[in-house]
Amino acid sequence: MALDSSVWACLAYLAGLALQALWPCRGPQQMSAGSLNTAEYFGTWYFIAAAGENSSDLQTFTLMDNAIFSLQGAELPQRLLLQGVFRVGEYCGNKTWIYYIHPGRDDLEQEGRPERTVNIYRLDCRDCILLQEISAGSNRVMLYGRRASPGAQQVQDFQRAAACMGLTHFLRLPQQAEYCTLESAP
Repeated sequence: MALDSSVWACLAYLAGLALQALWPCRGPQQMSAGSLNTAEYFGTWYFIAAAGENSSDLQTFTLMDNAIFSLQGAELPQRLLLQGVFRVGEYCGNKTWIYYIHPGRDDLEQEGRPERTVNIYRLDCRDCILLQEISAGSNRVMLYGRRASPGAQQVQDFQRAAACMGLTHFLRLPQQAEYCTLESAP
């Protein structure tokens, strides 16, 4: 006696539920920007890896060897200044971003990019943080660490967390060249 397709679909659904119960997909914990103790995150961060829905979400990072950032509070208490310097071949580039924190909102507002949503996530790694950028046609998450070379387990945890978020394309910066010098904010 052959089973019809609706019975097979039901069995597949039940098997999927059982697998999810045994091995749940554990995404990262989102943090609310509006209630964040920002001073805890001030200082130096190394850009380690990124994940996206599509390879095009990671295109910006493919030529980079390494990048280092400094996060500081700006003259207003609800404003963050992120300065970064990145190595592409022999070239050192730099860029500055300004983020606004709004009480009661979970996301950050990036100056000049009102269409972009920026979410902050925490992994089980004490010295790691994830920033997710979502805009029209793009969804990516970046792993930053307090050390240039986090452990292999932290990178694997990031990949698993990103996959739980539906971000299956992965890029780790090579970090083979010397880091550029990060100048402090004026």
